[in-house]
Amino acid sequence: MCRALLKSGLFTITVTVAMVSLTVPSFADTSLWLEESKKKGCCKGGEPESGAKTVTIRKGTVQENTIVRDVRNGVVYIRETDNTITQQKVTNGEVSFTPKYKGSYQLFFEHKEVHEGILEVTLSTLRIYNKEGEIVDSLLKEVRGKTHDSQYGREPFAPLPFDLILQRPIKRHHINCCLYSGDIVPFKLYYRGELLKNVPLSVQMETGWTNRIAPSEDGTVSFEIPRITYPKSEKEKKHSEKMVVEAAYDLNESGVYGGEAYHGVHYVMSMPLSFGASPLEYESKTLGFATAVGVMLVFSLGLYYHRRRKRKTPKEIYFDEE
Repeated sequence: MCRALLKSGLFTITVTVAMVSLTVPSFADTSLWLEESKKKGCCKGGEPESGAKTVTIRKGTVQENTIVRDVRNGVVYIRETDNTITQQKVTNGEVSFTPKYKGSYQLFFEHKEVHEGILEVTLSTLRIYNKEGEIVDSLLKEVRGKTHDSQYGREPFAPLPFDLILQRPIKRHHINCCLYSGDIVPFKLYYRGELLKNVPLSVQMETGWTNRIAPSEDGTVSFEIPRITYPKSEKEKKHSEKMVVEAAYDLNESGVYGGEAYHGVHYVMSMPLSFGASPLEYESKTLGFATAVGVMLVFSLGLYYHRRRKRKTPKEIYFDEE
């Protein structure tokens, strides 16, 4: 896994060998990943700045992590809705930007460091959705309020050699925008644009559930998001659980980075995601309740009608007193 950051210097590299070896990924307290801060944007004149986004660099597991404040040489690439790419430095463990358009923005974090003769390249990617912005000028189209964007099955990100890409999930409900328990999520890994077919994934979730997923013959790594992995509560429907998927890849390459020589390269790419309970679970409860009420209503009306039909009409009796 990646280790603590922090060295500076100019970048030079000389590749001598290209033999590949496989490293089985595993999570440790040194894992790095991106997380969107839910706090409001920076204030100007006492008023919050609309649409401002802040992303922090986290270190550790999903259950226990901290913000890495001192990230030297760390850089974040922002791919906007029109596929233009901007680059920002990490300041005090954070990156802030204000997206202009409504839609999805893909962020990529990269950090390099030579440690014990190995060039460790730490990568992470995060998708942020901006629900505000100039929708008239946006290049995205809204379909029933849900945006189809480049989150799924996108092209490998050219500035980074190692990339983890989420394919379109196999869903068991009709919602288009989000991930839910019960969804089957497939991933593909690429090195310099070429599909890797022998690299597994490690998965960890907020509740502590972890797994190691081997790829299929075509290189797709997929798993089903566990159902109801958090305690039930009255706010269960709004609950959103975090998970992080991570892959590692080693190369026997030599060169020089930051004035230090290395004889191997170790890539680690992480992707934080969030998911909720499947809408079908709540729809089924509502449907069951509505069905029960409907059956009771029909039964009551049928019983009432049946009794009305059986009710005898009173006969009039006349007495002739003459």
